[in-house]
Amino acid sequence: MKRLGYVFLAVLISAALSGGAFAQLPPPPVNLTVHAIPPAAAIMLQGVVLNWELPKFLPPVPSMSSTFRVYRSVDDSVSFKFLNATDKMEYNDPQVAAGHTYYYYVTWVWVMPDSTVRESSRSNLAWITPGPSGGEKTGKIVGTVTDSLTGKPLAYSRVMFFRPSSPILWIPQVWSDTAGKYSAVLDTGKYLVECNPPLMMVPLMSMIPWPAYQTKWYKNAHDAAHATPVAVTDGGVDTVAFALVKFVPPVPVHIRGTVLDSTGNPLKAARVVIMRTGQEIPVMAASGALVTMLPGEKFADPDLGCVFGVAWEGLTDSAGAYDATVLSERSYTALAVKGGYFPQYYDHKSTPSEATVIPAAGDVSGIDFNLNPHRPPQIYSISGIVWDSAGVRVPSRVIVFPLRPYASRAVRFGFSDSLGAFSVGHLLAGKYILLAVPFGDYAPAFYKAGAFGVLKWKDADTVTVSGDVSGIDIGVKQIHSNGVATLSGTITAGGQGLEGVNVVVEDAGGAALGYGMTDGTGSYVIDALPAGALTITADLMGYNDGVQSTSIGASQFAMTQDFSLGVATSVSPSGSAGVPASYALGQNYPNPFNPSTRIDFSLPVAGTATMKIFNLLGQEVVTLVNGPLASGTHETVWDGRDAAGRVLSSGVYFYRLEVKGPDGGAAYSAMKKMVLLK
Repeated sequence: MKRLGYVFLAVLISAALSGGAFAQLPPPPVNLTVHAIPPAAAIMLQGVVLNWELPKFLPPVPSMSSTFRVYRSVDDSVSFKFLNATDKMEYNDPQVAAGHTYYYYVTWVWVMPDSTVRESSRSNLAWITPGPSGGEKTGKIVGTVTDSLTGKPLAYSRVMFFRPSSPILWIPQVWSDTAGKYSAVLDTGKYLVECNPPLMMVPLMSMIPWPAYQTKWYKNAHDAAHATPVAVTDGGVDTVAFALVKFVPPVPVHIRGTVLDSTGNPLKAARVVIMRTGQEIPVMAASGALVTMLPGEKFADPDLGCVFGVAWEGLTDSAGAYDATVLSERSYTALAVKGGYFPQYYDHKSTPSEATVIPAAGDVSGIDFNLNPHRPPQIYSISGIVWDSAGVRVPSRVIVFPLRPYASRAVRFGFSDSLGAFSVGHLLAGKYILLAVPFGDYAPAFYKAGAFGVLKWKDADTVTVSGDVSGIDIGVKQIHSNGVATLSGTITAGGQGLEGVNVVVEDAGGAALGYGMTDGTGSYVIDALPAGALTITADLMGYNDGVQSTSIGASQFAMTQDFSLGVATSVSPSGSAGVPASYALGQNYPNPFNPSTRIDFSLPVAGTATMKIFNLLGQEVVTLVNGPLASGTHETVWDGRDAAGRVLSSGVYFYRLEVKGPDGGAAYSAMKKMVLLK
């Protein structure tokens, strides 16, 4: 939660840098409030009244007409249902009763010239518990927002109010006027107050909005954990003033590299995409700043699908080189794609979960790729859609894992289109498990027919491929980020950090509250968690899942939960794969080979395996496998390159497998030779 103000503004910055506009989806309504109808008006009206506003900075409205949709949930802040539509910024809900709590949010809906309907994300949440007399207890927070040095008023600053002990993330959000003043009517109780600064235009890039000042919590705190609560009393008025410090924006820097084929030849017109990290996208979703709403942060590629969270994308020149301009003081991942080749993340990584993070404190070079061409008989595909239980289609990354006891290495990945439809091709006949990792405010989920939000790979359904397979629809759950606490931790196996572990937090009713993914050190961060009982699930293909039950106190703003996962010793969900009777190292195929070859090996029990390649002089060339593995038959692929990614010359090479058993002692060793022939 402590980063939400900056993340919200960072979204606007990236969208402008990418040349995007906010015209694709309507912005959400703001300042939603709900009040009981006073007794004097109860003769004509009953129930409660909702009021809301539109953002002060509106995009062009390219629609034929627009309406607002009101959603309501009773006695919880998760299970919302559509209540009604209105063309006014006010709604009367007469169907309320004393003793129950009613939660509301509102969306803005555009009917486009082509008759398509586009709906915004939801507004802030508002709630009320009507009393027997229909009244309510409220107080007021007022204040000013000024420059810390000059004392001048700061107009259009956003002030947000949080209740740590409530299931609501924020109540109304208000904006300071031209005199820097703001005022908010709130229900009685304790609040944390945050001020998000206005934007400015940087002369260096006049079309880019930047935060003019640093976000601040009351009193003079930089995060919720150090903020001073404000007690709102019935009829009381509390003053909360902010003096903001100016923000120094990052500067443009360059990420440079080349895209070559598997034999080292440059690939012209290959597309390179520099995008947000797997850690940052869930944090942005938790802030309410959905990546999927920003046209400037997405692009569609016929060979890949629709990619979101894009900071830069472009084509390589005749030498296979590219030069990307991004913002400094941030981290990125990089992806290269070209028709006829398998897409690849930087550092020869094959899936989004494994993508190497690129810090960009200054200019970065050497971000190179080597793409392998499609080759028969990898000719089959799996297709379907990613959606939630309400039928909303969710843009996602889709990762395909082979169904074997060792299934932690994906065989393919792809991106859905903007409506959640995906197709992952170039698959061999066999059995697979599918994982969808959404871009927006949804938790990842495995495919299981008719199910939504399946978090564990062992609960997934098997997809059998003997031809093209369609109708593999993956159900995901929306994340309801409605708190102020931050959860962080490290996930390890055998003492080493595990990368690409999905971590999902759920409440007692199974609703998803937050999502994170571990980086290269095994670390994860999840923001905006509420107080109360939580269940944390950590899951990675090929490993036993980790599940922990815990709780967050009303005044707790940070907690840590580490996991140590063991290698899965049971077979995959279908239980169809057998456990080999003995250790074995197979002959590589094809042999001789160019540009790549596959090596199979078998482990009768779980152990730690190392597979290395050596040249004729006995010098180590590259390590292909190094870590714990489950019992079963495994495979690895060598692309004829050394550890630095350089293409090696034709010749004889050796591959050696060494295995340590569960007790750590040497269990098996074998070596075979192969021929790289160009």
